Amino acid sequence: MAQNVVIRDIVYQNVPAVEIPLSGSEGNAVFTDTSDATLDSGGKMLSGNTAYANGTKYTGSITTKSGSDLTASGATVTVPAGYYAAQATKSVDSGSATAPATISGTSASISTGTNTLTLSKTVSVTPTVTAGYVASGTAGNSAVSLTASVTTKAAATYTPTTSNQEIAEGTYLTGKQTIAGDENLVGSNIVYGKSIFSVAGSVKVPVVSQDGTTKVLSIS
Repeated sequence: MAQNVVIRDIVYQNVPAVEIPLSGSEGNAVFTDTSDATLDSGGKMLSGNTAYANGTKYTGSITTKSGSDLTASGATVTVPAGYYAAQATKSVDSGSATAPATISGTSASISTGTNTLTLSKTVSVTPTVTAGYVASGTAGNSAVSLTASVTTKAAATYTPTTSNQEIAEGTYLTGKQTIAGDENLVGSNIVYGKSIFSVAGSVKVPVVSQDGTTKVLSIS
């Protein structure tokens, strides 16, 4: 940038710099106008360099870097801040894997050092059953098919009788089974000395007897 300079009342326009002879030595002291400079910190210059701007001297702080300053961790490369005068490169870890010939179960994992590849497959399952446990339809394995063989029983109500009523073992109940009750099953409705379904009777029946000689009736 240039400034207007006044020397002994004479105006010199657009003067970029002023040189003043040095006292007692050869050469001149040069004063350059730096008011239009944009430098405001050493972080804009390489380390080891200096410059003036707006009357202030700045020392550069940007360090010079090279490929040796780069670090790698797996597939990640870390690049430190700084100035790179030439292209910098860094080798990273690499890996290879061969997929297994078969997959155990439904999935398999292949490690490539830094990455894990998960493979999966669809498995078709044919149920294996035992005769006597097929409720309906047909099921089986690759060698044999089994048809329905389980006995089923729908909802039913059972009224107590003089004999047992049984549901055969292995029967699959498809509905509610109800054992009927009766509010009259109380001791006062059962003869003393008898019991029905563990309910003891309490009704005593009078016994009438007659003496053959005196013809006297006895009630006990």
